[in-house]
Amino acid sequence: MKSIYSRLLLVCFFLTTAAFSQSTNFRGIYVDKFSQILGNPVKEDSLLHYAQDSSFNYLALYDLHNVNFSNSSSVSTLANFIRKAREVYGITNIGAVGESYSTFQNNIAPYNNSRTNANEKFNVFNLEFEFWTTSSVNPGGYYCTQYLQPNNCGCDSSGGFKYYISQLHKIDSLASVQGAISETYVGWFNQGQAQQIVSNTDRILLHAYRIDPSSVFGYSKTRLSYLASLNQPVDVMPIFSSEPAFMGPWLNSHANGESYSKYQTDFNADVNTWKSHIRLQGYHWFDYGYMPHPAYNGTTTTTTPTITASGSLALCAGDNVTLTAPANASYLWSNGSTSRSIVVSAAGVYSCEVNQSGTTQTSNSLTVVVNALPTASFTVGAPGSNGVPLISTSTAGSGTISSMRWYRDGSSISGATSSTYSVTQDGNYSLMVTNSNGCSQLSAAQSVTIPIATCILTTPSGLGSACLSQTSVLVSWTSVMQTDSIIVRYKQDGTNTYYYLRMPNTGQQSVLLTNLVPNARYTWRVKTMCGNTASSYSNKGTFKTGNISSAVVSNNRTILQEVDAQTDEDEIIAYPVPANESIQFYFFADNEQNGEISLMDLSGRIVLTIPTQLVEGDNTIRIQTEDIKPGIYFASVKTDGIALTKRILLQH
Repeated sequence: MKSIYSRLLLVCFFLTTAAFSQSTNFRGIYVDKFSQILGNPVKEDSLLHYAQDSSFNYLALYDLHNVNFSNSSSVSTLANFIRKAREVYGITNIGAVGESYSTFQNNIAPYNNSRTNANEKFNVFNLEFEFWTTSSVNPGGYYCTQYLQPNNCGCDSSGGFKYYISQLHKIDSLASVQGAISETYVGWFNQGQAQQIVSNTDRILLHAYRIDPSSVFGYSKTRLSYLASLNQPVDVMPIFSSEPAFMGPWLNSHANGESYSKYQTDFNADVNTWKSHIRLQGYHWFDYGYMPHPAYNGTTTTTTPTITASGSLALCAGDNVTLTAPANASYLWSNGSTSRSIVVSAAGVYSCEVNQSGTTQTSNSLTVVVNALPTASFTVGAPGSNGVPLISTSTAGSGTISSMRWYRDGSSISGATSSTYSVTQDGNYSLMVTNSNGCSQLSAAQSVTIPIATCILTTPSGLGSACLSQTSVLVSWTSVMQTDSIIVRYKQDGTNTYYYLRMPNTGQQSVLLTNLVPNARYTWRVKTMCGNTASSYSNKGTFKTGNISSAVVSNNRTILQEVDAQTDEDEIIAYPVPANESIQFYFFADNEQNGEISLMDLSGRIVLTIPTQLVEGDNTIRIQTEDIKPGIYFASVKTDGIALTKRILLQH
């Protein structure tokens, strides 16, 4: 059983989550043994000069546990370093690295709160806890003795992840309150773990340690697909290593930005649809102590300046990318611009002459490619027995067509991703086409009306009912042949007053009856109409108003009911209520297993189904709902051992 404390903690996490702003041009490096650098002017300036000359704008500081945060002199020294890094060397992002929430709660947050100058604060909270390293989490390992055993977590990979995700929950919440970005370094994980990581941090540093850039994207591709499996945007930065066993030798003759350029090129060339959910935010290096750089002697270094890009260099027509040179210099770009940054929308090779302290050097070159957009178009075919066919006539523009998606009245149609689609409902239809270069185009909308078929009278059957409140009931029947309209007749037992509800037949199999008398028993029937001719009424159905805590099964179709609030492990919690662009579900699973979460409308129609990998213990699943029409839905989590439901409300 989960403790009441853990439930309250989850609620607090939801209530304190806030929006934050992210850069898409992070160029970061871990700084090892920082406590030995802090307070030594030569070592501090050597680090900052190197970061500036190498175009790093993010320093992630290790060894902060060795800084005395209770000593005002030590705190002032730290504040002066952070302010100098930002104001003199153009390093806008300073991150604190810790192994547990206590580091940030006891040291980093109080330090930030003590500073009135924003340039002296940490603005990134980085959790590094290698739960996948068996030698550390197994009995006798560092993580086992230091963290897992004191917190009643098993000394194995499962216990390591349980502890890690709980710390990530708390750090993400604290970072939100502090106005900082939460991020975490991860190496190896399964899909279920990836979904929980994505749901509990702003940004992910993904292990991509290779000896050269040729295979860095392929090395991390499977794990990227796991991170994208929730079908929601995920901010990712690949992390490279300058250790001798990895890219240390390669860096002796290459700029550090080349590895990321290769990563972007391979990423852009990949044709998998999941990559549309991955947002590359820049790159990160491990670490300063291994990077090849000259010792600082009080003069400006002569490292070749590096220009960096705010995003992909492979553009879609109409898009642009910002190229930026190192700070505190004068500039002459190959296109004639003299500003530090230029916004590029045209294809070409770009470089910059950078003058620092009277010395002019030419930067590396970046090649910008502009890919043509696809043309999105389709024709409307002749009506057939399966509806009105829509047939794509689109072209790729550049590359090849990688995906298509059909829309009705501006909302995407679930499962409609092929080059043709059969329309069975009136509406305005359009087609989104994406090519292999990641460029998309939406077609003009075309209005489609379904022709009225020959009217056929049918006596409905398979009556079912579901009480939603003391005054409303959902009644249902099996589908009927094409008719003009459907009539539902109902009356309260003990009275002689009949109520009639006539509605055009659009294929519906249910209707909501409202304004009923509470705690009363009703009888009802249903029939079909063709003009003024009616079928026979169905057999009599009955229902009673009032609270219901189970599902009603009719004709092999389950109509879900609102379940009374639970306080045990068989609960699914939904947040926020009502939901807007997304909704997050929280529940408990006894073991790791495959499952799915689905949404069903009041008519019993499944509007969304997402397969997911559950982990043993607490599970957090977020789904996007911006493409789903507002209204009341039932959420269902189903696995071999779980069958949970929750009524939700969507509002846009």
